[in-house]
Amino acid sequence: MHIVVCIKQVPDSAQIRVHPVTNTIMRQGVPAIVNPYD
Repeated sequence: MHIVVCIKQVPDSAQIRVHPVTNTIMRQGVPAIVNPYD
């Protein structure tokens, strides 16, 4: 039997910063964690 599990890595929401000009997430220096809903 083979089982496949799909998970997604997302930026740690406790450390997310937003770029002040572009209003996008700044991912540099933010660790990736497994999505809590997966």
